[in-house]
Amino acid sequence: MDIIIKSFNRPYCLDRCIKSIRRFVIESDYRIIILDDGTPEKFLKKILEKHTDIIILKSSLYDEKVSAINNEGQTLNSKVPIDLWIDAAKDATDYFVLLEDDIWLTDYIALNDLEVLLRNNNLQMLKLYWLGNPILISDNIKKKEAFFSIYEPNLYTANPLLYKFIFVFFKFKIRKTLAFFNIYNRSRALSYYSIYSVAGAVFKREYFLSLWKNHTNTIDEGLQLYNAVHFLNKNKNAAFGRTNKEVVKTSFLSAATNQHKNYENVSINMIVFNKIINEAWYEGQLDVMDNFPNDMNPESIQKILRDKNVADASENEWKKWVERFKRQYTSFGCIID
Repeated sequence: MDIIIKSFNRPYCLDRCIKSIRRFVIESDYRIIILDDGTPEKFLKKILEKHTDIIILKSSLYDEKVSAINNEGQTLNSKVPIDLWIDAAKDATDYFVLLEDDIWLTDYIALNDLEVLLRNNNLQMLKLYWLGNPILISDNIKKKEAFFSIYEPNLYTANPLLYKFIFVFFKFKIRKTLAFFNIYNRSRALSYYSIYSVAGAVFKREYFLSLWKNHTNTIDEGLQLYNAVHFLNKNKNAAFGRTNKEVVKTSFLSAATNQHKNYENVSINMIVFNKIINEAWYEGQLDVMDNFPNDMNPESIQKILRDKNVADASENEWKKWVERFKRQYTSFGCIID
């Protein structure tokens, strides 16, 4: 089974992700395929020195984004490499694990045995984590295996057009009206994530590709969720599930870019931050497995930032950013360690 990792300019996270795979994937035949969108070449070479058998595929935007990262005054292209992700999925095994560089395994997983069970149960997606938030999965368990459970998605409607009418198209006054009549609410909207995930899941190739229909180079989660509902509507026997306990975690200590992460009264440039931490990792000053299997040791990052003393990525502003970033998730029921 292929393990696909989406990567962008955080080799310190990518290194940790790969090391966790080596530690916890057992009794399995697998390839690790990195889909990189702009990590400067010297860092990728370091990754290849550490992990010689991985495959790295670069996006068509790679050179442009590396140039922007190396020249801080240059605007970073916000397009995402959806074409690379789709092409990689088309060439992948029938079932594949999809991770991002800031996700790591925390428990053992035997992919060969798992694939047989997924195939026998017609699973389209198996969630590996949900941040302790029951809204993002379903408690309506249809079948329980030793490693995972199959659930019946708890959706307000499985009709694609009705889903789009209630949860995608209409906002502001109309949405307030729908909320007044208890048709729209946040929990109902979030429940659709029980049949969708950005990463941190095992996907059946056909299902993953269906999620990306009609996309351009901008991620549109509303469209992806609509595609998921449309697929479920057309494939009544499609099954979805989750591991019996969460077997991956994700970091809340950094972001790949500044997009969607600008908070009031918080001033930090994540491109500058990552440049500092990338160099520290490259020079052997950051042990990415420190504090494993929990998130990286924040004290180590604080020391690096304190020693560098760069205004655009100060220790105090980074600490405020982390608190606000975590709050985004805890505000709708996620549990952050």
